[in-house]
Amino acid sequence: MTLSNPLRILLVAVATLQSASCFVSQRSCTQQQTKTKLYANNRRDFVRTVVAGSSAMLIPSIANAKGGDSASIVMPNYIEFLIEKNKVVDPTTLLYQGPDIELQLKRIGEAGARLPEVAALAEEKKWSQVQGIITGPLGTLLQTMNNVANAKEAAAAAKTVKQDLNDINAASQRKDSALCIKAAGKAAADLEKFVNIAFK
Repeated sequence: MTLSNPLRILLVAVATLQSASCFVSQRSCTQQQTKTKLYANNRRDFVRTVVAGSSAMLIPSIANAKGGDSASIVMPNYIEFLIEKNKVVDPTTLLYQGPDIELQLKRIGEAGARLPEVAALAEEKKWSQVQGIITGPLGTLLQTMNNVANAKEAAAAAKTVKQDLNDINAASQRKDSALCIKAAGKAAADLEKFVNIAFK
């Protein structure tokens, strides 16, 4: 016979209250012990009785477990996997449609407009500001060019611009204004070639 949880809790509470009443007065404890031998003389026996009684009532019986059902595991189907794998996807329904050409051109134009500033700052020997332009807008220029450069020719042109930017960086670290101005002019020309190749 299995008991519901509220009934189990009620039985544990009643057993606990009756056993706890033994500690109230010695006289009432003696009277109750003579009536029934369920309750303990000292606290250790009381705790043992309560724990044993409550655990027997609160722990669900194994017989209550659901049995006889088969496993509900769905095995993968290789044929369905092949069908899904070879399914033709409509490119207009894709979330990512590729890089936005207008946005990429705008970014390249903004970064390219900063190259003449590099030459002017190099003439004034403001090397920290030259480094700021190289790591800031021209750093994002490299990322933008990598996103756009799909063809082999465009990738080669992007690599040339990257080398020009490295030359600007090296010249600014050596504090060589003539070399920095020359590298900035070459980078501007190579960037224009890249745009003509990448956005035909």
